[in-house]
Amino acid sequence: MSGPIRVSALAAVMCCWRNIAIALTTSSERYRLFASTVAVSCSAMREQVQKALDILIGKPLWSSGRAADLEWFAFGERRTVKGFRGVVKEVGEYALHVQCAWRIRHGDQMVVGSRDLYVPAEESEDEPEDFNWDAQGANRRDKRIAELFQNETRQFLVKQVQVGEAGSFTISFDGEYALDVFPDDSLRDEHWRIFQPSSDVPHFVVSGSGLNT
Repeated sequence: MSGPIRVSALAAVMCCWRNIAIALTTSSERYRLFASTVAVSCSAMREQVQKALDILIGKPLWSSGRAADLEWFAFGERRTVKGFRGVVKEVGEYALHVQCAWRIRHGDQMVVGSRDLYVPAEESEDEPEDFNWDAQGANRRDKRIAELFQNETRQFLVKQVQVGEAGSFTISFDGEYALDVFPDDSLRDEHWRIFQPSSDVPHFVVSGSGLNT
């Protein structure tokens, strides 16, 4: 191979490697930019969730119940309002509705969890053939919630709120009780919301697609 041809070939190889280096650098910069954007987004979400839940600090949790698999928790002052079809009912100053995984624990001991809904109220080796988890009081979750709140005569004062990733959080109460909420699927459905019943204040909603306020 003659000198000029060798030089030309070498120049072509060097140009090729330079283009590869530029492409790798550009890809690296794009990845860093993407990672930075994601981090900022996650941080912003945590800050908003923290702000939405901090309003509960110092308020009592005094009741909990459910509609299908949705569990609701009543916080703050008790208020009497007119509900559906004008029916009068008692609600909390704030309501937390949870449709993802959750649990209430006392220290390291589990008290009640969302999946207790699908277990009969009375423990037995064999599940009754007529077991209907949706019947009020028929499942372990309903039974344990009723025992915990003692017919709404027992309450738990919110001491602290700790927010985690992806909409998860822990509300700590006096007496070493805590409520853990942790979205556990990748669907776009609603995970939980907090709002003021019978109020025009917008609901704060966390779903699989992020925040909806």
